[in-house]
Amino acid sequence: MELLAPPSLVGFRGVAWKCGAKPRRLLPRTVWLCRASIVDEERLDAARDMTKWLQEQGFPQQPLLVSSFEDKGLGCCATRDLQAGDAALSIPENFTVTAVDVANHPVISSAAEGRDELVGLALWLMYEQERSQDSPWYPYVKVFPASTLSLLLWEQEEQEELLRGSSALAKVKDQLTSLRQTFDALKDTLKDNKDFPMEKFTFSAFKTAFSVVLSRAVYLPSAELFALVPFGDLINHESSRSLLDYDIEEQKVKLAVDKRYKKGDQVFASYAQNLTSADFLIRYGFLDESDENDCIEIEVGLVSGDSLAPLKREILQEVGLTVPQKFPLYLNRFPTQLLTYTRLARIQDSGLFAKITFEKDLIVSQTNEYETLMLLMADCRTKLLSSSDTMEDEMQTLRRKNLSYKQRVAAQLRLKEKRILTDTMSALRNRLAPIRGIPTKSGNLKDPNSDIREMFDMVEQVASAPRKFLASILEHKDSN
Repeated sequence: MELLAPPSLVGFRGVAWKCGAKPRRLLPRTVWLCRASIVDEERLDAARDMTKWLQEQGFPQQPLLVSSFEDKGLGCCATRDLQAGDAALSIPENFTVTAVDVANHPVISSAAEGRDELVGLALWLMYEQERSQDSPWYPYVKVFPASTLSLLLWEQEEQEELLRGSSALAKVKDQLTSLRQTFDALKDTLKDNKDFPMEKFTFSAFKTAFSVVLSRAVYLPSAELFALVPFGDLINHESSRSLLDYDIEEQKVKLAVDKRYKKGDQVFASYAQNLTSADFLIRYGFLDESDENDCIEIEVGLVSGDSLAPLKREILQEVGLTVPQKFPLYLNRFPTQLLTYTRLARIQDSGLFAKITFEKDLIVSQTNEYETLMLLMADCRTKLLSSSDTMEDEMQTLRRKNLSYKQRVAAQLRLKEKRILTDTMSALRNRLAPIRGIPTKSGNLKDPNSDIREMFDMVEQVASAPRKFLASILEHKDSN
C-alpha cells in the first residue's frame, strides 16, 4: 500500500494528526510478544550452538544474550546496562542472508530469479535445511522453527469458519492462490535441477517454509529489502519500539534501543509498523493488541464511466495516488486524503477541481460532502454486515475459558476490526449531522439525519437477526 508521505490524518475529535512514517510494502502491550511458534529446549540449545558458531566465524560481541522466558519463547536480554540510543545489535552484513545471496546461490538462483525476495529466501531455507550438517549455515537454520501459527497454515475449514467477517479471509485466500501459482511455476523450473531435493518439494513444505521466512525475515527500510538476520531475529516484539535497520556507512544491521534497559532485562524491537492486524496475524501468527496504530484498509476508486476520469487520474498521479487506492482506517482517525480522494471521485463539474487539495480537510460543496460521507458510511456498513456477530457477541466469545488459540486470536481480530469500523461510522455520522437542506432527486429538501437513522436501524436489525430468529424458535417451542 503506497500513501502520500507524510499523510495528514483526521482525528475523530477534530484534532489534526500527523503520521510521518510511510507504510512499508509487504508480499504493523505492555506484555511482550514473540513470533508464534513452538519453542522447546532443543531450540534453546540450538540458539546457544548458533551463538558459539557465530563467535567462531568472527561475529562481533553483542551486549545481548539469547535466553528463554517463562515458557513464552526465545528472546534476548541485556548483558549490561543500555541507555536510549545505544546499539543493542551491530551485525556485519556478511552474516545476513538477503536476495543478493539467493541470486549468487549455485542451486536456487535461476529458480528464484525474477520472483519475490521472500520466495527466494524460502527456497534458500528449504535447500539449506535439507542439506542439514553439510550446509555451512546449519547452526543458523537449525534455530528456525519447524512451523508457525500463521493464518496461511490454518486448515481451510478453520479459515472459513474463524475468519469469516474479517478482512483476513480474503487476504489469506489471495496469498494462498499466489503461493500455489508460484509453487507450480517453481516445480516446473526445478524439475531438471538434480541438486535440488524435488522429492521434498511439496506445496505443503513450500508453504510452511514461506511462512517461517515470513515470520523471521526482517525488513530493513534503509536498504529496502528483507534479510534473515542471525541473532537479530530472536528479539521479541513490543509496540512502539525501535526497528532493526541497515546502517549504510557501517554496512551493518543495527538496533538502537529507544529506552533504558538494565542488565538482565529483556530487550525488544518492533517487528513492523503500519501493518493491519490481519497482516500482522498472517505474518507473525499473533496479534499486538496494544498497537495504537492498528488499522484496517478501505479501497476507493473513481466512478465507472465518469467523463472526467482522465483529468481526475492526472490529479491523483501528481500526488502519488493510484486508481484504485487503499487507505487505512484507525480506531480514532483516518487520512484526510481518503476524504479528498472520495470528494474528487464524486465531482461532476470540472470547475470544482480548483477546490481539491490533499493537504487540508476542505469541503468542496455540501452536496458533494453529503455524498462522500454517505458512500464511506456504506462501505463501512458493508464490511460490518459481512459478519452476523456483533461486538457484544465477540466479547462474549472471548470470555469463554475453553477457547483454542486459533479461536481466541480470530475473535480478537474480528473485534478489533468491528471497533474500528463502528468508530469510523460514528465519526462520519458526526460530520454528517451539521449538514442540512440537501437537495434530493425530486427537488425537495431532505434531512440527511433521517438517512443516517434509517441506516443504523438497518444495521442493528440485520446484525441481530440471527439472535431474534433463534429467540422466536425457542418462544414457539415453549408455547407448545
